Amino acid sequence: MSARPFAVLLIAGALASCGREPAADNMSNAANVAEAETTVADNAAAPANAADGNLVPPAPGETGGLPDDRTPLNESAARDPKSVEASGGTIELWGIALSEGRYRDAYRLWQHDGRQSGMTEQQFTEAYRKYSEIHVLVGRPEAQGPSTVRVPVQVYGRLREGGRPFNLIGMMALARNEGGGRPWLIADSALQPRGTVKIVALDGGGTPAIPATFQGRWSRSAATCGKPGDDMRLAVAAGSLTFYESVGKVTAVKAITADRIDASVDYQGEGEKWSDVAAMRLSDEGRTLTIGNVKRVRCA
Repeated sequence: MSARPFAVLLIAGALASCGREPAADNMSNAANVAEAETTVADNAAAPANAADGNLVPPAPGETGGLPDDRTPLNESAARDPKSVEASGGTIELWGIALSEGRYRDAYRLWQHDGRQSGMTEQQFTEAYRKYSEIHVLVGRPEAQGPSTVRVPVQVYGRLREGGRPFNLIGMMALARNEGGGRPWLIADSALQPRGTVKIVALDGGGTPAIPATFQGRWSRSAATCGKPGDDMRLAVAAGSLTFYESVGKVTAVKAITADRIDASVDYQGEGEKWSDVAAMRLSDEGRTLTIGNVKRVRCA
């Protein structure tokens, strides 16, 4: 599942009630919100172009990035929505709802109709409206008992005021929902500010960049990766797409969600030049890349 990526202030506020029933009031949450905002301000001075350019979050294995776990997910088990392997889908939906401004939907993905977040729905919505961009990346779920799962989660984006970037990393907990509806709901969170989100300027001081989560070598299957004559091979770098018989220079990148981007590319190959928009989508926890209708798998 995606990486396809929560906002600093709300995460800190929501964590005030982690591991127990929601508190009757949110006074302690307000204090945590203020503390989180100060932490972000101290650790990420907003550059002059903070509100412009593309955000490039820490990659897997880097400080602030998800674990560099390349063990294939059991996709057969993941087809069962009640399985541990499929549990991260709840956090994916939560992230997509936040990125699209559907705060009520995101709120309801917490236990107790959202109250486990430690906020009322109105407080939740007001907290998230402070962000102009939110992305959530999800790692491999790990069972912590018969009814609880821990999931590595990375959240990055920027504040609406000043465009200041942020990055959070840590674990979130999911609990089985025995009452029907979605089989897993968010129960706990321990995300902390860590790592640096880079801003790649769209003009002047830099070039558009494809996010690190999309970068790497891709092919039709694991068996064809690195083999001579592999006409489906593709190398994705920050500023280029290199196919079997053509090379493309990235001229613009538009983020749709954490796992979907539209990359404007100038190509050349076989004596010809042309421009196109590559609609790129990650799935299977970042192991499958789809461009248009063509799927490729990540090479080790």
